[in-house]
Amino acid sequence: MTNAIIMGGQLAGALSAIGAVVFVVVKYAVVRPIQNYIDLRTDQIQSFSNGGKALPDIAKSLESVHTRLNSISTRVEAIEAQVYVTTKASRKTV
Repeated sequence: MTNAIIMGGQLAGALSAIGAVVFVVVKYAVVRPIQNYIDLRTDQIQSFSNGGKALPDIAKSLESVHTRLNSISTRVEAIEAQVYVTTKASRKTV
């Protein structure tokens, strides 16, 4: 019985060592070259196009532009309403 336990432990140790060697070989012979290839082919696209700013900076700027356009739109609508009221009043007096 003791010999069976010792043999089982030796077998488990040998399989663990073989598994570790296979893992290292696969990682450095297969996975690492694929990762390097992907990194090489997926360089940052047009890194100079936004002045080096990150995407959240651009999103914040776009939100600012959106707010400004809404403000302008509100003012234009108010001016149009005043012009309409003035035009309507001047037509009644004629």
